[in-house]
Amino acid sequence: MSFFDCTPKFSVYIHRSFPLIDINSHGNLSTLHPALRLPVGFALVHTPSMQNVSKRTLLVLFSLACTLPTVIAGNWPQFLGPNRNGVAADETSVKDWKTSPPERLWRLEIGSGFSGPIVQDSRVYLYHRKNDQSVMDCMDLKTGKKVWKYQHRTQYRDDFGFDPGPRATPCLHEEAIYLMSADGILTSVNATNGQRIWEVNAREKWDTDKGFFGRAPSPLVYEDSVIYIIGGKRNAGIIALDRATGQIQWKATSDPAGYASPVLDKRASSPILWAWTRERIHGINPKDGKLRFSRPLRSSMNASVNAATPLVLPEGLFLSAGYGVGGNLLQISNGSLQSKWTGDRQMSNHYATCVYRNGYLYGFHGRQEFGPEFRCIEASTGKVQWTEKNLGAGSVIRVNQQLFIMLESGELIMARTDSTQFKVIARKQILPFGVRAFPAYSNGHFIARSPGQLVCWKFEN
Repeated sequence: MSFFDCTPKFSVYIHRSFPLIDINSHGNLSTLHPALRLPVGFALVHTPSMQNVSKRTLLVLFSLACTLPTVIAGNWPQFLGPNRNGVAADETSVKDWKTSPPERLWRLEIGSGFSGPIVQDSRVYLYHRKNDQSVMDCMDLKTGKKVWKYQHRTQYRDDFGFDPGPRATPCLHEEAIYLMSADGILTSVNATNGQRIWEVNAREKWDTDKGFFGRAPSPLVYEDSVIYIIGGKRNAGIIALDRATGQIQWKATSDPAGYASPVLDKRASSPILWAWTRERIHGINPKDGKLRFSRPLRSSMNASVNAATPLVLPEGLFLSAGYGVGGNLLQISNGSLQSKWTGDRQMSNHYATCVYRNGYLYGFHGRQEFGPEFRCIEASTGKVQWTEKNLGAGSVIRVNQQLFIMLESGELIMARTDSTQFKVIARKQILPFGVRAFPAYSNGHFIARSPGQLVCWKFEN
């Protein structure tokens, strides 16, 4: 538990699902800044000014605390979770499946697409395609019951005959959800009722190219902006739109889009937006779009993609792709991006981003169609610690000290984050073959999809 050194007072800290209430030294109610939220349900803190608070006030607060809604341990509001690193925040490890087996709460028939589910408090959101409509569904987390639906027409057709549904995972911030369809329609939708707030046709406005497999990078929110990698012409490779209106705030580069999503780096005093396009890794000032760093990073093959999202690590910026690019650890030195190590034999992510814990990366090495391996490497050196074969392709997220490995085959494997060996805790078939979308994890709920099904499993923590 964290405590804050501030003016003596008696406080009730209520996490995430309820406003934070504060009683100052005069017994007046006020609301604390969200930054003071603690990863607990509520905490009564005794201070020297305790005697100034009346017993009646304490009784009212105690009664209020007892009637609070269930606390949500951690939301999953965007691609790769709250910090865009594949890690479920504020979650405890899952109990042994043998003694506390998971329960499937619900299963739904859905449309096509590779867009993953997101979770905010008690609701699940999924962007998928049914016939000629891109559909945004909102469902109850516990029951799967539909709350609302938003849909818009789509014209996307895949040139290679693959799934025609959305690729980008929505981003939910405050009361709005931000979408990007496979054919380049950018939309903001009210998260409470599904009403459209604004819509921008990036394909028509900036002449975006659909690439090999449609528009795919997931949007990212920064302050009052929502940032998209769209690969537009006229210096509109990367754009920031006003979250409230959809109006353009800034544009940067004319690079064609890749398939990796942008990520925010808050390690320095001035944040950096890392955006990996088809051609380069760019470090951008997210406030105004000005380039701070840029380094070429792509395969020499034309038929190639950069798909795994950059990871901001204590050791540096990690990027990985197939087609000969391999793993790359970059560091800022003397005002430019420098390579700490690079190699195609260490960690070559085709499309699934690795996860990190205590100096080690865990992820899939090799092309999806050639039978990739799951492995662990040391982040600072790229040294391979172990390799597990015969799993096939998949994606991975981390819940505390446990890996949740969602295989393309539809099998879920739970393993330990152990740099010395691959240690399986349990495994279970939960979906049919064809799983490519990243799953979500929130408050013990694991939500995953195939092109035709969405399932929710409840784990005991």
